[in-house]
Amino acid sequence: MPGDVFVRTRDRRGLAGFTLIEFLFAVSITAITGLGVAGMFPAALRSVVTGGQTTKATVLAQGMADMIRADTFSNVSSYNSLTTTTTCSGTDTICTNKTKWKNDMLAAEAQTTGQGLPAGYGTVAVVCVNADGTTNATSPCPTDLRRVTVTVTWDRQGSRSVSLVTYVAQNE
Repeated sequence: MPGDVFVRTRDRRGLAGFTLIEFLFAVSITAITGLGVAGMFPAALRSVVTGGQTTKATVLAQGMADMIRADTFSNVSSYNSLTTTTTCSGTDTICTNKTKWKNDMLAAEAQTTGQGLPAGYGTVAVVCVNADGTTNATSPCPTDLRRVTVTVTWDRQGSRSVSLVTYVAQNE
């Protein structure tokens, strides 16, 4: 009919899509979930940095223990009370090993990569051990067995340290 005007009405039930409320609700859930996941990243980074520093400290302690084991048995007791914080001016094996260990410690502290051992230092303790495993304070030590404890300490939100214990025996 030519003169009739047809007005089309839209039926909202037939349209597909989201209402504004549904969209805001979906965005809110996504944002809360995203913030929860993003909150885990700082803790994960701290764990990675701490793990890297612990590994470096362990490698440094192992390096010093290896140098002591490679030295002559008569020199082992001379490493007692050795630290990387004191100076050494001699040219003997003990002083050379201590200087190398100190330099390795300083190289590990390089902060250009954001890692390292902040305020790292090392100590060595050597004790005489009896055949039954007890320590012996007698000087000179009457047995051919020494317990060597190498400790590397650094500052990472409080003092942290790694200790390595090894035994050195006199070769016959």
